[in-house]
Amino acid sequence: MNKLKALIIVVCIMGLTAIFGCSLIMDVATPSYISPAALAYADANVPLIPWMPFTSLFDARFVEKKMDFQHLLNNMTEEAKYNFHKGSVVSSIIVGEKFQQAVFSPTGPIGLMLPASLAGILGTMAGGKYIKSPREKELEKEKKK
Repeated sequence: MNKLKALIIVVCIMGLTAIFGCSLIMDVATPSYISPAALAYADANVPLIPWMPFTSLFDARFVEKKMDFQHLLNNMTEEAKYNFHKGSVVSSIIVGEKFQQAVFSPTGPIGLMLPASLAGILGTMAGGKYIKSPREKELEKEKKK
């Protein structure tokens, strides 16, 4: 009989130690408040209990982990969008710079056309003043006579 009493006492003490020593049981037994906005942000599937948004500390820690994960996903998504758009802009800039080099280089169409057209304009202006066409020369000869 004494052995049975000792065994029951040891089992009760071990049980109480396990119950009060286990953080999971303490977390489940501790009340906590979770705002509905936090639940919506975390998109957490916390089991609905009648006294929501008051729940256990265990659920609050679960929602915190879900919020961290959701925040990480949002950041990764935004970073991916940013990198995609930034990459397209950078590639457009690179293509534009190559196009600019090809078109405006000294051997490109603008590089060859601009000096030629300026020289042509200057030549036409100078030629109009100092170089006379054969018809103008004939008219001048007739005026001198």
